[in-house]
Amino acid sequence: MTLITTEELPTPSEYCDLRSLAGWGELSVSVAKKALEKTALSICARQEGELVGLSRAVGDGVLYFYISDVFVHPTQRGSGLGQTLVSELIDRIKIVAEPGATVALLSAPKREEFYELAGFQRCPNKIFGHGMAYLEPIERLLRDTNAS
Repeated sequence: MTLITTEELPTPSEYCDLRSLAGWGELSVSVAKKALEKTALSICARQEGELVGLSRAVGDGVLYFYISDVFVHPTQRGSGLGQTLVSELIDRIKIVAEPGATVALLSAPKREEFYELAGFQRCPNKIFGHGMAYLEPIERLLRDTNAS
């Protein structure tokens, strides 16, 4: 079966399905639609027309790129598809980014080595201090989910 990657957005429904299969939780189609509208760049991987992988960056598309999603269908894990998706997204960013642009992400725990293979460096490093995140919205979501 041939795997094809393209610079396209998935449909909101496809995004929801792959996100869930990848273990990142349920999301409504209306929320997915809003999120996808804010995409700066996207790489989709399809096999037989089915979405099996996605890498997506949000940001201003010029100076700031945040890699927000790297999802791989469970049947494709271990195949190198994740690295391909990240590599193709970075290649595309290099084409459109202005000098001095920042490309950043927050790695899931214990996935740092995956991103290091693509050229990312852990913080702190010679340019950036420790990364930081505002966790209250996620903590609220987790509380609401656990209360259900």
